[in-house]
Amino acid sequence: MIRSLLKWPGGKSRVMPELLPHLPKAGCLVEPFVGGASVFLNTDYRRYILADINPDLIRLYREVKSNPELVIDLARPLFATGNSKEEYLQNRRIFNGTKGLLDVARAALFLYLNRHGYNGVVRYNQSGGYNVPFGQHKSAPYFPEAEIRQFAEKANDTKAIFLCSSFQNTLKVMVGTDEAIYCDPPYLPASETANFTQYHTEPFTEKHHRQLAAELLEVNRKYGAPVVISNSDTETTREIYHRFRLHEIDVQRSVSTDASNRQKAKEVIGTLGIVEGCPAGGCGNCESCGQCAEGA
Repeated sequence: MIRSLLKWPGGKSRVMPELLPHLPKAGCLVEPFVGGASVFLNTDYRRYILADINPDLIRLYREVKSNPELVIDLARPLFATGNSKEEYLQNRRIFNGTKGLLDVARAALFLYLNRHGYNGVVRYNQSGGYNVPFGQHKSAPYFPEAEIRQFAEKANDTKAIFLCSSFQNTLKVMVGTDEAIYCDPPYLPASETANFTQYHTEPFTEKHHRQLAAELLEVNRKYGAPVVISNSDTETTREIYHRFRLHEIDVQRSVSTDASNRQKAKEVIGTLGIVEGCPAGGCGNCESCGQCAEGA
């Protein structure tokens, strides 16, 4: 399993064995919520369109693709000397307050803040300022040098396209029939204490989930593109995504101050337009495709 270069709440590295069998064959994978990019790193599509509404995340990925060694050179000293609250807050002030900061320098700072902040959380205030507190690490956070190079190699080999875009605009790039879509939006809360959905300046609400479900149904209807989604297993999730075939899985939650208290939670993987039993997910010609797949 190839690891993400970021710590990312809700990252898919732990569930890739369960997720991979549901991802259909296609020439291109479109991800409107790329997040930590574990799906990109651990699949073998020829092309990728990887999007997120967070400009700092997309900037980092673009810089790693274009200038991996420079990102490494700029980030290494930050990791070497920055494992204290004072250094972290100083670097956060630079990140938030320095106008005209070069993209590659801002990318290196974002990587540092992500690895040194509270448990990989990415959060902004209403003014757009990064406001995650220091993580109080017992030992220096891991510097993902190897992961940066692995990411750059795959991004260049597949000519991956990185878009800073809403899911609505990302789905408009669907221009053919050789694309599949994987969506991992911020999760609907399973409880009041689990209600954290803000990875940008605005939270991702139930209203956004309903819009997403409608957009995905339309893209599937218009282009025939198969769709896979991940989310928490709640009554609201099942109601919003009722047109999808839902598969239950258990997942170890990662956002907690105490690793010993992290418990498993129920999630669902939803599929739309995918024929179960067909090795291509819906070729239209095999025995499985000739069977009724209502709800797929």
